[in-house]
Amino acid sequence: MASGIILCVDDDTTVLNSLRTLLGKTLGGGNIVEIAESGPEALEICAELKQDGRELSVVISDFIMPGMRGDELLVRLHEITPRTIKIMLTGQSDLDGVKRTINEANLYRFLEKPFNNADLVLTVKSALHAYRQGQELATRNKELEQINTHLEQLIEARTSELVEKNKELERLAVTDRLTGLFNRLKLEQVLDEELS
Repeated sequence: MASGIILCVDDDTTVLNSLRTLLGKTLGGGNIVEIAESGPEALEICAELKQDGRELSVVISDFIMPGMRGDELLVRLHEITPRTIKIMLTGQSDLDGVKRTINEANLYRFLEKPFNNADLVLTVKSALHAYRQGQELATRNKELEQINTHLEQLIEARTSELVEKNKELERLAVTDRLTGLFNRLKLEQVLDEELS
């Protein structure tokens, strides 16, 4: 299974350590679990990963944090890495914030604290799977676009070849093969045009 990068963002270090331990043990060795104690720190981690040519697979963010709330963080992360799967984890529900995150950040799931370990792990595994499917779909779409471009080029080349062949056929239809002079068909065409 391909590895993924999971970022957990919460201002409570106990929750962060708990998430890192839980996810580190249950997701398998190929996945990396990063932690951040604030929105700005999370954005820095995202920028560093982007510089290294890597992308966050999943972000799990608390909603209420000092400085930058979780909904704002997830919206900003969505602008930077729209394919990243976003999960909000909080003990204080703010319906407007959740709606904003759903609409502007493509929120994958909202989980309440205290979270159920099995539910959280299942949600993250599902999110990683969705992220990988999105990557696979993007790869396949890019391949299809390349094939489509190639086919369009072939069609264009064949079409111009056909146009040239049709011109040649029209010329051959009104000329004598041996002499290259116009034949009776051409004479009849010219006479009809002149008479009309």
